[in-house]
Amino acid sequence: MGLFPAEEIHKAFWTFHDALNAAARSTDWSRLEPVLTPDVTVNESVLGRLGKFEGVVREVSKVMLQTGKEPWVRLNRFPVEDYTIDHRDWVWSLWWARFTNPGDGSVHQSRVFMLLKYKGAGRFNYVETVYNPILARQAMASWKVAKAAWDARSDQYKKVLEARRAEALKMAPLKLG
Repeated sequence: MGLFPAEEIHKAFWTFHDALNAAARSTDWSRLEPVLTPDVTVNESVLGRLGKFEGVVREVSKVMLQTGKEPWVRLNRFPVEDYTIDHRDWVWSLWWARFTNPGDGSVHQSRVFMLLKYKGAGRFNYVETVYNPILARQAMASWKVAKAAWDARSDQYKKVLEARRAEALKMAPLKLG
């Protein structure tokens, strides 16, 4: 085994998982500070090599806060499919990059491979993500279609409720003894 007990690395991995999900849902990427070293290096499939914690937060925030046409802010669920720890204290893991529920309960996601190198004290000093950006965009596209359909259904439902309310108000003058 490596320099650190496996149980410590397992705990650090799940703490990283929780911090990543909390950061994504809150859009406050500085929430990763307790699980990454100040000198962390992140290799991201699209963004490239990012160095130092402040730079990572800045660059990830630029992308993940986009809304409207590119709602990456809705990509904020990261469940783990599987992981293993090797003899160098590296965590090899498969994750899902999942968009929020568009309203209809459907799942829109793409798979991500992530390599984390453990440095000790509950922190990782290297993170590499590998994923297919085409599949990530396809997940976003399917999410946008589902969200638009749900919103249209919701608007139709609101109109039906408003019509029922108007009819009920017409009958409201009835006074019972």
